[in-house]
Amino acid sequence: MPSCNMFFVYSFLFFCLVLTENTSGEPLRTCEPIGVELCMGLGYNMTGMPNLGGNDAQQDADYSLKSFTPLIQYGCSQQLKLFLCSVYVPMCTEKVPNPIGPCRGLCESVRSRCYPVLQGFGFPWPDALNCSRFPVANNHEHMCMEGPKENVDVRAPVEPAVRKLECSPHSIKNGVPGCAPPNCRGTRMFNDAEKKIAEVWISVWALACIASSLASLITLTLGGGRVCAPPLVGLSLSYLLVGSGWAFRSFTGPTGSTCWTPDSAVLRPADGLPNLVCAFVFLLLYYFGMAANVWWVCLCAWWLARSSTSWSPERLRGLTSALHVCAWGFPALQTVIALVYRDVDSDELTGTCYIGNKNLFTLWYLALVPHFLYFCAGGLLLTIGWIFVLKAPKLPRNSLSTPLTQGQPRTERDFLGALATLYVVPIFVVMMSYFIEYSDREKWLSGDQKPSMWFFLLLRHFMSLFMGISSVLWIWCEKSAQVWKSALKRLGPRFKPNKNTIALKYSVPHHSGVISMQGSAYSGSRQSSHPHSSRKSSRSHHLRNGNETVI
Repeated sequence: MPSCNMFFVYSFLFFCLVLTENTSGEPLRTCEPIGVELCMGLGYNMTGMPNLGGNDAQQDADYSLKSFTPLIQYGCSQQLKLFLCSVYVPMCTEKVPNPIGPCRGLCESVRSRCYPVLQGFGFPWPDALNCSRFPVANNHEHMCMEGPKENVDVRAPVEPAVRKLECSPHSIKNGVPGCAPPNCRGTRMFNDAEKKIAEVWISVWALACIASSLASLITLTLGGGRVCAPPLVGLSLSYLLVGSGWAFRSFTGPTGSTCWTPDSAVLRPADGLPNLVCAFVFLLLYYFGMAANVWWVCLCAWWLARSSTSWSPERLRGLTSALHVCAWGFPALQTVIALVYRDVDSDELTGTCYIGNKNLFTLWYLALVPHFLYFCAGGLLLTIGWIFVLKAPKLPRNSLSTPLTQGQPRTERDFLGALATLYVVPIFVVMMSYFIEYSDREKWLSGDQKPSMWFFLLLRHFMSLFMGISSVLWIWCEKSAQVWKSALKRLGPRFKPNKNTIALKYSVPHHSGVISMQGSAYSGSRQSSHPHSSRKSSRSHHLRNGNETVI
């Protein structure tokens, strides 16, 4: 009997054990193969989500890891790659309910070597990598990874699929093609002395641009200037506002609040548009700077239509309306696209908000490509115009104007063509400066090369204001001086004449004497008495009839 009872007891316990295993038939943790290429080949191939960084999917973990690829390439620690993967792509086994992450010793070893690098960039140690969150040691209660295995080479080159999304150790990724410096007001490329020189340089030329553009705009509006061309008015207005943008930036100081800022475990860029000063400076510089380039193309088109093909005034008025639509419409479309991309921030040298300072993608498509298209369009119009001019018959040297059908004097036509051709140089220089920056920015950030402040960046800023500064050439003539004199006379105090001036005004010269009228009485000298008698005699002689006697 006792043996029978024991049999039932063991049978019952075995049944409960089997029932327990059946009710928990699913594994303790669901594991999946590692899909993040950065973490492949580290000694384990299975992971589980959510990870220790708070991500619920491997795609999110992959995006978080990409922000650390510059630090991995920098090589601050040989164990950094394994440490980051153990946090964002932890080891998983179906027999352990929790993800197997790094041990505290591995975290502290990596932190001691890599945290000074982050401090140099101005970033704190991310909260998701806080070493106090991880187990002290690997034991039966808490499993963790203590360090890389011997057959794992963490210094091996990154796979090509990941390399195309990487930046240099001195820059940060923004999720799209292009890299950016982590601190826009740092001293990676330029020191403080160079920044002070740039500040003075830009301020001086900005004020010169404002003065010249304002003078030319008022003169052309009053009807002065060496040549009458509506695109010159648009150019003056555009460069007046571009110079105002640079002057406003100099007055408010560098907009340093648009630099990169850390966001928990991921380093993200701070957009400059929420900063009102940054957004206002960007709109002035980008919109009216692009409008100035389009107005130059319009100037070339106007010169071609006015001088080479001799359009009628009616057709020229229609062309002027079309040029206004193009000159203000195309830059507006570019500005809207730039605002949608939200890629506005300040550069390191001047601290001025513009497009493409942290992203090579937007620098290419929103700065370099528009400059290239405008340069090609203006160059084509100039080439066609000069072909017409060179083929046209030459006039004699003493001829000041072309026939009436031509409408515009030959000297003015040549001056306008020379002016439009001269502005090819600054537009080409600015375009090439953007191309050089697009090609060499990564070398500048890594320290392999240093950009030339005088020859490159400051030359770009000067050439971007050159048209506005040289606008004084449009109005430096005698006609402008006469227009300004006339305007100042109308604005000056009115002259009130006295009684003597009124008497002189109404005096009538007659022979050798003068008859003056003062009030209602006539007054004269002895010399004027004789002319009076002769005047009466002649009048009497003129009115006599046959019955009168002439005295």
